[in-house]
Amino acid sequence: MTFPMLVDSNNNSYYNQYLKHKIDLPGYWNIKDKSLLLDVTGNGYRVSYKTGKTENEAALIRANCPIPISCGIFYFEITVISKGKDGYIGIGVCTSQMPTNRLPGWEKQSYGYHGDDGNLFKGSGSGKQYGPTFTTNDVVGCCVNLMQNTLFFTKNGVPLSEATNDLKGMTLYPCIGLRTPGESIEVNFGQRPFIFDIEQLIKEEKEKVLKSMKSQSNGEEEINSTQLVLDYLIHHGYFETIRSFAAVTGSSGQNLDSQLDDIKNRQKISDLLSRGDIDQVIQELNRLYPNFLQKRQDILFKLQCQKFIEMIKTAPIEDTMAFGQQELYKFSQISEDYETTLQEIFSLIAYTDPFKSPVSSLLSEQRRDPIINDLNCALLVHCNKPAIPVLEKLIRQCKVVIDESISNNASSFAGLLDLKEFIDSDSL
Repeated sequence: MTFPMLVDSNNNSYYNQYLKHKIDLPGYWNIKDKSLLLDVTGNGYRVSYKTGKTENEAALIRANCPIPISCGIFYFEITVISKGKDGYIGIGVCTSQMPTNRLPGWEKQSYGYHGDDGNLFKGSGSGKQYGPTFTTNDVVGCCVNLMQNTLFFTKNGVPLSEATNDLKGMTLYPCIGLRTPGESIEVNFGQRPFIFDIEQLIKEEKEKVLKSMKSQSNGEEEINSTQLVLDYLIHHGYFETIRSFAAVTGSSGQNLDSQLDDIKNRQKISDLLSRGDIDQVIQELNRLYPNFLQKRQDILFKLQCQKFIEMIKTAPIEDTMAFGQQELYKFSQISEDYETTLQEIFSLIAYTDPFKSPVSSLLSEQRRDPIINDLNCALLVHCNKPAIPVLEKLIRQCKVVIDESISNNASSFAGLLDLKEFIDSDSL
């Protein structure tokens, strides 16, 4: 029997940042990785020490998976349902090698905060005074900061002092240990809001990361942010925004005037294409960009296919079929991809009412949008401009770096980074 991970991100926004990155986090107790002296109930959250056993036999259980490095900060809490006979309850983290007949902190590479005496145990059976004791109804938390390699505990929402700063290189699991009959706890891995304000801590750590990234210079020439934004606006043809932006930043000039003229041309062609007037699109392309369609047969093919589709809507079927045979059939000899596309659009002729056919989506106006985008990019390349704005490339590259760092568990702060927050950060 296994328990599902029941984390509701609507109830606890702490987990939203990790769920969107698809980071696997500890979410319940592992019933296959525990002492036989423990019972697990309540969807994998509640752990109780069995009665009728020899007293003072320690029993430990680990979570279903280790804390991933890429999450940066991991936090969980337990509520003491009952302190049982003696309240020998320990909370902490340990490696997979930790024996399940020991309490957290009693073995090397394990750390535990114990309720009966408030002591902290760090890889030894001898504890040191750390915090207050805890008992029935208390909520105790454990926070692992893998960016700083530190660990601290909380009691009833109040953070205690740093417990250790030597977690580097360890693969750690959340764990708890019980020792006498009647002891029982319930864990919160994020299925409900925490008592401790973990989100404020994460916010503070994010700010530190962003400031650190900003302060680190690689010695390369600084990117001209004004030009990045201007190039982006020019690429997408935001005519009025460009003029306003240029006026504010002092980016005007003869070259800008020429690019504004080009934007007008591309916008005019895009508008014609969005209305389905393919003949006029081709006419304007030949007038404004001579030899473009001769060089870009792929764009010509897409335009001619769209013309065929527009003719299906309005022209006599005889004229549509004649156009297909005279202008489109020759493309089928060029590549299999072209032939497949032609077979699909030609199938429209087979239906009495193509608008109610299985391929009716071909007739939607939305089908023109990707052609508009492809044509715009092709015209930019034709005019010796990048098909993708440098700003978009930088953002895509940043996203790839973050995603790869997370998937390879290579960075301790990648899971905390939100690309939009990074771009909007005042520290940048």
